[in-house]
Amino acid sequence: MNTQPLISSASTLHHAYTFPLDKSSYRELDGRNSSIQNTTSDSNRKSVVISDEKVKNSSKVNTSPSTNINTTFNNNALQITSTKIITSIDNEPAKKEINKIKPHILSRSIPVSSSPVEFHSPDDILVDPCIARGTILYKVSAKKKQRRTFRIDVDQGRILWDSKKSGKVNIENIKELRIGEAIRNIRIHAKIGKEFEDRWFTIIYVEAGKYKSLHLLAESADLFNKWVDNLQRLYLHRKDMIGGLGHLRKRQSIWLKQHWKQANKDGDSKLVFDEVSRLCRQLNINMSRQSLKAKFGEADTQNNGWLDFTDFQRFVKIIKKRPELDNLFESLAKTKKDILTLQEFKDFLLIVQKCNLKEDYDNLYYKFCDKDLNEMSLEGFNSFLMSSDNSVFASDHAKLYQDMTHPLCHYFIDSSHNTYLLGHQLTGESSIEGYIRVLQRGCRCVEIDCWDGPDGPIVTHGHTWTSKILFQDAISAIRTYAFKASPYPLILSLEVHCSIEQQEHMAKILSEILGEHLVTKFFSDDESELPSPDSLMYKILLKGKNLPHGTAEDLFDSATDTESATDPESDVESKDNADKKHKKGKSKVAKALSDLVVYCSAVKFKGFDNSRNSKFYHMSSFSERVATRLTKTDKQSFIQHNSRHLSRIYPSGYRIASSNYEPQHQWMVGSQLVALNWQTFDLGMQINQAMFSVNGRCGYVLKPENMRNFELTTTTNPLTQYTLEVEIISAQQLTGPKDLFKEIIDPYVEVELLMPGADVIKKKTKTVLDNGFNPIWNETLTFTIDFEYLELVFLRFTVWDEDVRLNEFIGYYCIPVASLQQGYRHIPLNDANGEQYLFTTLFVRLSLKPII
Repeated sequence: MNTQPLISSASTLHHAYTFPLDKSSYRELDGRNSSIQNTTSDSNRKSVVISDEKVKNSSKVNTSPSTNINTTFNNNALQITSTKIITSIDNEPAKKEINKIKPHILSRSIPVSSSPVEFHSPDDILVDPCIARGTILYKVSAKKKQRRTFRIDVDQGRILWDSKKSGKVNIENIKELRIGEAIRNIRIHAKIGKEFEDRWFTIIYVEAGKYKSLHLLAESADLFNKWVDNLQRLYLHRKDMIGGLGHLRKRQSIWLKQHWKQANKDGDSKLVFDEVSRLCRQLNINMSRQSLKAKFGEADTQNNGWLDFTDFQRFVKIIKKRPELDNLFESLAKTKKDILTLQEFKDFLLIVQKCNLKEDYDNLYYKFCDKDLNEMSLEGFNSFLMSSDNSVFASDHAKLYQDMTHPLCHYFIDSSHNTYLLGHQLTGESSIEGYIRVLQRGCRCVEIDCWDGPDGPIVTHGHTWTSKILFQDAISAIRTYAFKASPYPLILSLEVHCSIEQQEHMAKILSEILGEHLVTKFFSDDESELPSPDSLMYKILLKGKNLPHGTAEDLFDSATDTESATDPESDVESKDNADKKHKKGKSKVAKALSDLVVYCSAVKFKGFDNSRNSKFYHMSSFSERVATRLTKTDKQSFIQHNSRHLSRIYPSGYRIASSNYEPQHQWMVGSQLVALNWQTFDLGMQINQAMFSVNGRCGYVLKPENMRNFELTTTTNPLTQYTLEVEIISAQQLTGPKDLFKEIIDPYVEVELLMPGADVIKKKTKTVLDNGFNPIWNETLTFTIDFEYLELVFLRFTVWDEDVRLNEFIGYYCIPVASLQQGYRHIPLNDANGEQYLFTTLFVRLSLKPII
């Protein structure tokens, strides 16, 4: 796959959506919806997508140009954005700006984890000499402007500057580059004149799981352009190298140069034994001094007593030798010594790896052959095992492969709870950033809590100490990012506590900002089921209360929020107290707002018998406790209900720290909108991320047929049991949980089988002492799966560092069993925030067999 240039001179801007996996299926969709695509831009420099995250909340009262925000997400692309989100604190009147909303982002997506991408030649990644040497930039914060020398170190892949603190940003940690109008509110807050706007750029990056911003001002337009262009080019190159498990040699080169510079601190291009020994300790390579001395001597072929870079490369090759791969290769290469023949490779793919390749086996073989011998050596075989061609995740599942023409209720839909919150449910920060992040990650249902504000409706968690944002700003951000990650419909779950006057204001804001994207009427008068995601592409649906037909205004139970009003039991209050509260007051629904609610009309759930006669567009919300009770007491009725209606599940009110339940227990009855707290990357979010990593990460996953077909929901298929064998062979370059350069790791691996309606099954390996670099286990863990839908069963690998006081987390990987590839696979590990480690993997052998 060719990687497209990110800055485009084309005059036509399309909807921005970033697919981290295979995106070929979406190119057709883009053309089919050209009638609603944007065509112009006010910006001189076009907005360009190379990232997943927005970080600045331009509407907050206490906006600061320096951000340090906790986050939980990994990201797959960097974004250059030049156009702004229209907010109420811009200089121009908001109403005028809303009426002339322009397109916001041009998307050029970068595949990072599934499909091989074209490598950029070394000539492409050379930075300008002046950028490599260092140039003067002004570092701007809320309190001061500092003149600093900034440079890019290509070998280390870092932006460096003189600072008493860290003074560095890793290129692969950059999530977004903002320019032009996108930084206007930051510039104004920092009291920088408008004449400097075309020389200002803001770098958004992640450090230790927190989002941070670096605001920079160039002294000239030429220098500004050089920095933006060089950052883009270097970012693309490094993402090519480290985005997946491919490009093994080039990734090895990056690793070598980074650690060579780290060890060679005096810059003499020579490493003596003590320097090499210190580096080995930092890399968790634990061996006796005598053994390390012998390997050092083996690499020092000239007997200099020190290693130059060529010697260092030889030394690294010696210490990174993997006996488990050597043994596997020897067991397969039986015809020729040190060579795996084409037939032996084919047998390995078919018998061991259980591959069913549609492409020619010969092409795959010669792709990894030694170019001189035209045969596969050990090095080529190792490269294949580490490549994206041998991914543990089924490549077909990474693409958009499911039928998208079923009714909405036939899909699981990626959903968020209290989306505006960045942290705690009672004291957390509200921000438009919450909406931006989840939409960029593929979320297709976001929640908006609406309350009366002094200058119009606001979004906040009512009766708590959480901060507030303007409803208008939230909708503007949603409009900008609604279809960046997916072209399929977005649902806005409105929880309305506003007066009639402010509800009418809400309706006006929604209509004006969302425009033709907002669905305001049924497609036809004779519909009997919900429309499909395919028919609703680039459309936004509102979930809220509807007035009875022909009514101007009507009374409903107090609080029109669907979370409390549609539940027979509340998580926060007893049923008696809730009844008393409902009797005390009534809330009105404005007709203007009601008219905008079409296919997602929120109604109070009154039992499954009643729901059989309700309209197809009626839907209800359930707390996790109520949903769990109904699942246990009337599972089949719940499945039947969800075959025709949408259901939204939300976390218990007691989860004030924003923790999550495990969503697979709700998916097992077909509940579609299983909403989670995306700001907390715990087990629940890890399962959710694994679930929606399939089908091109479009946010919609087709339910099993027995959950879709009303007739089949009453039948039970004969249960097929499976035996899952997981052989944990080894790990590579484990990163210490606290400090990479101090900790010695004693790792072990825990494997969990997560089945709906059942307790988690955990098994673990023994602990390997003092080795985080290349620990070997060779242990097999066996599981029995007795759930009918493998797509709802998940396998999680977690690597821990054993400690006498408290075992510490190192990394994890979670995957649906249905997407699991069998045979020998390398598993990429993620950190606690969901960020993928650059070089850390787990080597396993997997086998899944039905029990006959």
